[in-house]
Amino acid sequence: MPKKRTAFRNRLEALAASAAGAALAQTTPAAAEAFGRALARLYMRLDTRRRNLARANLARAFSDLPAAEIEALTVRVFEHFGGVAAELLQAMGHGPQDALSRIETEGSEFALAALASGRGVLFLTAHLGNWEWAALGTGALGISSGVVARPLDNPLLDAPLTRLRTSTGNTVIAKRDAAREMLCVLRRGGAIGILNDQRARPPDAVTVPFFGQPAATSSALAKLADRTEALVLPAAAIRIAPARWRLTFEPALDVRTLPEEERGVERLTARLNGILESMIRRHPEQWLWLHNRWKVDQK
Repeated sequence: MPKKRTAFRNRLEALAASAAGAALAQTTPAAAEAFGRALARLYMRLDTRRRNLARANLARAFSDLPAAEIEALTVRVFEHFGGVAAELLQAMGHGPQDALSRIETEGSEFALAALASGRGVLFLTAHLGNWEWAALGTGALGISSGVVARPLDNPLLDAPLTRLRTSTGNTVIAKRDAAREMLCVLRRGGAIGILNDQRARPPDAVTVPFFGQPAATSSALAKLADRTEALVLPAAAIRIAPARWRLTFEPALDVRTLPEEERGVERLTARLNGILESMIRRHPEQWLWLHNRWKVDQK
């Protein structure tokens, strides 16, 4: 059981984040990203456990790659997330407009058409690229979404992040007990964004392939799609240059058009995993390999 957080720890963390954000706010987004990437390289050398986990995950998913390429890819993964963290801190001192000016959009017609259908939209996304910018950019298109997220452990840090997340019209839905609210949004013809790539636990989990390996996967999105027949749209904001991003929406998956034998929660979850895997394979250095995705929970 995790230790209870103290008010002192919360204040100390918030002070450190505020100081870092204030310092980074004086730089350009590209400079902030470069600083974060450098800091992440240092962190990678210090955190042996996390480095080994990322390396093992990459070797599991890309068994055909030689060890040297796995090692180079591991470094790029750490750099990517260091850059994302620093750019996020930098943006929190500027508001959303600066970040939005550096996000280009591709395939927005798919998202707008799905919303206009009135059937509800489920954005299928992952800890790939910059998911915060994906939600921010989607809101800026006029597609106000309910973003499912677990609140940060530190409420003093969660508050400014929530302000940024809701600054373009989105709402944050707490991950715990979110099912009822998500159903209400979809039945109104609204949109929901779900990060569906992390290891899940019972009773939500179903075990389906991910990069060719059995992976405990959340069934929530598949259950919602199967029950409401909302349209499922893959989406991600991918880094295309220093501090520049492309938010891409792919054509919708319409569960109504699937044969009956391809319906059902387990089969649909497997299909969604396949979509996410395809997205990650195009940009493997931008996915969260630092997460123990294939861990098996002991009964």
